Amino acid sequence: MSAATTLTAAGLVVACSISLGSALVARADSISDQKKKNDQRIAALGQQLEGTNTKLATAYVNLQRTNAALPIAQQRVASAQAAQRQAEAAQAAAEATERRAIAAEARARAHNEQVAQKLAVAQANEQRAKEKLAKSATELVSSQDALDSYAAEVFQGAGQESQLGLVFGSTSPEDFANRLVMADTASTVASDTIDKLAAMTADNTSTRSYLTSVRGEIAELKRQAEAALAAAESAAAAATQAKNQAVVAKNNAVTAAANAAAAKTELDTLKGQQVAYAADLNEQKQNEAADLASARAESARLQAILVERARLARIAEQKRIAALKAKLERERQAQIRAERAKAAAAAKAGRKYTPRTPPPVTVPTNTTPSNYLSYPAVGPTTSGFGMRWHPVLHKWMLHDGLDWGIPCGTPVYAAAPGDIIRAGWRASGWGNQVVIDHGIHRGVDLVTTYNHLTSIVKFSGSVNRGQLIGYSGTTGYSTGCHLHFGVYEDGTPVNPRSWL
Repeated sequence: MSAATTLTAAGLVVACSISLGSALVARADSISDQKKKNDQRIAALGQQLEGTNTKLATAYVNLQRTNAALPIAQQRVASAQAAQRQAEAAQAAAEATERRAIAAEARARAHNEQVAQKLAVAQANEQRAKEKLAKSATELVSSQDALDSYAAEVFQGAGQESQLGLVFGSTSPEDFANRLVMADTASTVASDTIDKLAAMTADNTSTRSYLTSVRGEIAELKRQAEAALAAAESAAAAATQAKNQAVVAKNNAVTAAANAAAAKTELDTLKGQQVAYAADLNEQKQNEAADLASARAESARLQAILVERARLARIAEQKRIAALKAKLERERQAQIRAERAKAAAAAKAGRKYTPRTPPPVTVPTNTTPSNYLSYPAVGPTTSGFGMRWHPVLHKWMLHDGLDWGIPCGTPVYAAAPGDIIRAGWRASGWGNQVVIDHGIHRGVDLVTTYNHLTSIVKFSGSVNRGQLIGYSGTTGYSTGCHLHFGVYEDGTPVNPRSWL
């Protein structure tokens, strides 16, 4: 396996890891979107349950939240387990790549070692050839010098010193024969020297050719050694990268396994909670009938109080109007009498005076504007006035006011001048409540209520428009901080927007 192939394989592991990470991010985004939708739906349920027993509402919301979370948890488990399998596969691929890269590095280093050994042998052969040439050159010079001296003695010597002189200067046949043997021996020595010189020359030529060949081999081996070293270094780098990728893949696999285990634990916990919340909901539903009966009784009591107050207020208004009419009629009759007296006095004096007759008595009509009530607090409307479906009891119920989503502790002000007729804790579900009677307007007795307050500032007496009466909260049957604002006409709840 080449270093390039190893790097490519390692790159594939990286690509797989990136792809896995992208897939996990995409799944996480999908799960996050589902959770946001579920949270919005649960929040809407909380608004629908406004006015329900808090324990029942809490049990139902908990169960619905758990039911909504279960599919997400199951999806998380599936995603985490799939991610674990992919991570483990990526780990196996990375470790296989690492093993191949390590093997490739070992082969590259072995090849580099072989080339280095061959190069060392070739360099040793070169050195021996160089030494041999140097030695042969020295011997060749010595032999050539000896041969040159012999030739000089044979052909250039004088008298008795030359070889010819030795032969031809003999004094007897026996001396001649001895001299001839000596000359022949010298000639043989010279001939051997010449042969040796020729052999040395031929050997030197062969050695020079071998040296040239060895030097070429050394050059090639050096090139191979450089390539082998580069390949070994590249293989080592690839092996290191593959090892690092294997470590990353292993860590990813460990993390994925931990995530899968955590997701499974969360799913098991949710299943257990689902069973507990379902049991709690059934218990609270059994108690809700009594709570609703109590709330209806309390509402009926309040309505009876308001109806009676409206009746008394209407009687008082009628008496006020009658008294006002009587007073105005008396004033009219007094004016008529005064006019007649003026006419009589004028007649006695001989003047003419026409008495002015005042118009019949009329009582001013109610001029209450349509936006008579001021907003007791400012915030987004989270629930309007009207009938709404109860998701637990499975029936339509009247939401008899407006809900404004404001933080707990927000100041709440009187919507108009009036008298506080009730203030304090109401067990019917309104929590801390203030009820203000504003008197007769548009022919009806107008009453406003402020519910679920954290605390009450004004408990009795008259109030002015915009006077602080308490602070918003989430007491009573409430699923979150808000103000429930109600308006009653002669004890009957109406849409507050018709007066705001």
